[in-house]
Amino acid sequence: MTAPRTFAKPPHFAPSWLRAIAASTKAPKGALTLPRLDMTLLPQPLDAARLEAYRQLCGFADAPTLPPTWPQVASGAIHMQMLTDPSFPLPAMGIVHLRNHIEQLQPIAVDAPLQYACHLEPVRATDKGDEIDLVTEATVDGKLVWRAVITMLSRVRKVKRGTPAAKVATPEPTGPVTPLRSVQLQVPEDLGRRYARVAGDFNPIHQHALLARPFGFKRAIIHGMWSLARAVAECQQDLPPGPIAIDVAFRKPVFLPSTVQLNVARGAGGLEFVVVSKDGGTVHLRGTIRSLA
Repeated sequence: MTAPRTFAKPPHFAPSWLRAIAASTKAPKGALTLPRLDMTLLPQPLDAARLEAYRQLCGFADAPTLPPTWPQVASGAIHMQMLTDPSFPLPAMGIVHLRNHIEQLQPIAVDAPLQYACHLEPVRATDKGDEIDLVTEATVDGKLVWRAVITMLSRVRKVKRGTPAAKVATPEPTGPVTPLRSVQLQVPEDLGRRYARVAGDFNPIHQHALLARPFGFKRAIIHGMWSLARAVAECQQDLPPGPIAIDVAFRKPVFLPSTVQLNVARGAGGLEFVVVSKDGGTVHLRGTIRSLA
């Protein structure tokens, strides 16, 4: 069992990426157990320049409160520390983001002293690989204000054919909807590199086609958290008051470069958003934003 760790400041990304490269040949066989890896990051001063760069890349307007997706970025150094910890049995390189669940329990002021606590849930073996849930909770003076579950997929292990994929609910249309807006998004070739400089996620699948191909992608793909943040930013003016829950399922990667369509509508359960290919034939991601009140 790995002892809990507390960080007075975010660990540097560079050592984590060096560990990721060194561990890229990890290939565990047989039964797999994940360590819980409890890690805490104590409150940090706001990096205003980084937040501004994030707002601009994702389309968020300036505001006295944080974007709902920002705490996941701010805790990213801890996430990388966990995925490259020596006790983590899978290679971090090439891990794919499948789903995300976010609960924002109250608006968070930009200068709020956020403390982050993270841990891993037990692994789920599926016919597509190993699914991993990484849980993050953000507190202000001991009060929970934000929570997220990141679900990732590692395709390293050869799992016995026929093992069913985990049956996890994914956002689907709730019935008749009222369209609110439709926006065409240009996703340039360098966006993965630009987003990585802000978020710290230098996974090679997001950086360049030559780096993505060894992991099974014909071209580099944009970070799922950029796509989600861009969708949430487009929904900002329509967010319900009070606490909210955001759910998204990443269906097909958005390749770099590409042009996609973001459609936002209001359904019976709240806001619904979907990112589709330019011709509408491919669903890249689908999500919902609903009130928790």
